[in-house]
Amino acid sequence: MEELDRKLRKKLASVEKKNALKENREKNENKYVVAAILFFGTLIPLYLLLYAAMFIFMRFFGSAVGMLDASIAWILPLLHGAIWVAAVVSVYREKSVLDDFLDRF
Repeated sequence: MEELDRKLRKKLASVEKKNALKENREKNENKYVVAAILFFGTLIPLYLLLYAAMFIFMRFFGSAVGMLDASIAWILPLLHGAIWVAAVVSVYREKSVLDDFLDRF
């Protein structure tokens, strides 16, 4: 009786271990796909917004900035850096930065 009980416990532990491994594998199966979707899902909309804002700004205020002889070229690398940081932070947090922005409005 004791030997049967030990065999059953051993078999149960083996089945539980297999189920835990299967569950863990399913959980991490598409980890890189989700990370890529978050990365590009943040990067592309932010770049579209940046270029749309640049187009509108230059269309309406570009000539005025040219007359003032003021250079705003230094701000573009900062905006590019901020966009890339937002995309990397989105992957790290596993939630897009744009989701937080849209939740506030």
